[in-house]
Amino acid sequence: MASSALTQRQAYSGHVPLGSLERLREVLADDVGELQVELHAHKSPGRELLQGTIDGELVLSCQRCDARIAWPLHVDVDLRLVHTEEEEQAVLHETDPYRVQDDRLPLREIVEDEILLALPMLPRCESCENAVQASTTPKGDEDAVRREVNPFAALKERLGK
Repeated sequence: MASSALTQRQAYSGHVPLGSLERLREVLADDVGELQVELHAHKSPGRELLQGTIDGELVLSCQRCDARIAWPLHVDVDLRLVHTEEEEQAVLHETDPYRVQDDRLPLREIVEDEILLALPMLPRCESCENAVQASTTPKGDEDAVRREVNPFAALKERLGK
């Protein structure tokens, strides 16, 4: 329970098998292995927090060539636990809120959410990443790109006159 976990300053430490995280399995090239999870719930003045780390290695597929990529994972978890929609809206601009329902902390779900948020949108292997960077670098005079006419410069001149 969230309240008792906070009062007792409980810590959660252990390994989570990748195969047990259903939503994450859908984006992995291989779900063999496990993650090291260290979380602790505590109160500080006026705040209820869940903090810790998630570490491990994921196997992703390159979105360009479909090669397998060993992707090191390190996630710092820093969630503000809230109980109402009003609390959630109030802290949204300063921290990542997590809305506690039924006074429970579904740790496996929280871990999975944090990992999914940390994943790259378009994973690419090193050779494909280098090819993409080479193709987006302007050829020839790089200063020509900087000298391109700014459409707002003409507006600024007109307003200034």
